[in-house]
Amino acid sequence: MNTRLAEPAAPPLAGYLAVILAVVIWGGWIVATRLAMLERHAPLDIALLRYATPAILFAPYWMRKGIFPKGENPLLLIVMTLGWGGPFVLLISKGMQSVEASLFGPLVPGLLPMVVALWGYFAERERIRRGRIVGLVLIAAAVALILVPATIEGDSNLLAGAPWLLTACLGWSAFTIAFRRTGLSGIEAAAYVCLYSTPVLIVAALFLGTELQTYPAREVAFQVAVQGFASGAVSVACFGYAVKALGLARASAFTSLVPVMSALGGWLLLGEVVGAAGWAAAFAACLGVLLVNRYAR
Repeated sequence: MNTRLAEPAAPPLAGYLAVILAVVIWGGWIVATRLAMLERHAPLDIALLRYATPAILFAPYWMRKGIFPKGENPLLLIVMTLGWGGPFVLLISKGMQSVEASLFGPLVPGLLPMVVALWGYFAERERIRRGRIVGLVLIAAAVALILVPATIEGDSNLLAGAPWLLTACLGWSAFTIAFRRTGLSGIEAAAYVCLYSTPVLIVAALFLGTELQTYPAREVAFQVAVQGFASGAVSVACFGYAVKALGLARASAFTSLVPVMSALGGWLLLGEVVGAAGWAAAFAACLGVLLVNRYAR
């Protein structure tokens, strides 16, 4: 994360409200994506709505710095776009065709800090503090609580979707690692990822086809509001503001709530049955992410 955003420079109360709103939006995005897959919407269509909207809303940021921001490494921008751009939502959507929203948290946002921490340890020789080790163990336990029972019971749906989600997690981790090496703010990074993703997705839709014209207007409006406006723009702006107000470590700690939020959303809004192992995985991932962020560096 950009170190310029790590210094508190805004009212703390507003920062807490902003980060809570961001977390609620992320939880809602997971539920909305799962709902879109249950309604048989095409992953490409969901990705197009997810990136085109914030590409327009964030236009002042990429227009100010130019289509290719001066001084930034093009390779890092490519990694960021591949990791958190169009391919990310395509992979997420594909995985959630068969994986319930309640199980999403430990497999993607829960596992993300572990991948980033292990990269730091093996590739950059970063020391892992004891508190982070406990967090990493909890995250590993959360993933095991989902995948081991599924393997034993032969849950074909979960086993079919999990590889897509785990690949998406690796891409998101790559984005995070590359972003830290840029001079971009969080909103600027999101602006460029959306800017670069949108034309590629449009071309893909032209060649592969789109079903957006067949969706009821209310469904398109709902997905634009949740995918593009709320998740793609508002949550990014809220989290960036929270980092300024609270500092990076404190704001990042709230991301630990996402696994529990997705479990609650799947249970309450989609009628998913969350067993004991599912709840245990969600809370283990929550505590694990909290510890990993709390003892980072």
